[in-house]
Amino acid sequence: MARAAEKQVEEYFTPILRENERHPNGWPVRMMVASQTEARHNRASWAPSHLISIRAPGTKLLSMIDLPPENHLQLIFSDALDQEDPQGARMEAIEQAFAFVDGLPEDAHLLVHCLRGIGRAPALALGILGRYMEPEQAAATLHMLRPEAKPNRHVVTLCDTQIGLKGKLARQALRFPAKVWKPAKG
Repeated sequence: MARAAEKQVEEYFTPILRENERHPNGWPVRMMVASQTEARHNRASWAPSHLISIRAPGTKLLSMIDLPPENHLQLIFSDALDQEDPQGARMEAIEQAFAFVDGLPEDAHLLVHCLRGIGRAPALALGILGRYMEPEQAAATLHMLRPEAKPNRHVVTLCDTQIGLKGKLARQALRFPAKVWKPAKG
């Protein structure tokens, strides 16, 4: 019985990279992106080992997945697009998220969520993916993970800057939302 549940979890978190030499622990990017409601309702079947929760200032997480504190990173910033908005994302949040991801063990199953799973979580997921693959491949992979995504451009810009992609990842974010993902025109 436990073996069947373990197999089901593996199906939810299919590795995006089979081998990942760029991650300190070889984590093959087993990641899902969801809304807070999806995360709560599917917590038993998805059974993530690690969680990044993004919530707005002044809000609470409602009965979230029970994980040890070291496996659950909570980031607090709004979905603001204006870099001057005091409640918007800051580089420190991106640095925290990337450090958390760098500490993931090879067998980690990461779930990244925000309230609706449309803006902040996909933006951070795009940044995470952009650390391990080319920006266009990262965007195509995010589309596969979360087709309805509309990554928060401010968060993507912060990720792009932190990775040193000189706007390449931010340009890919402009292609969302997309019903069908098409390769970029050369």
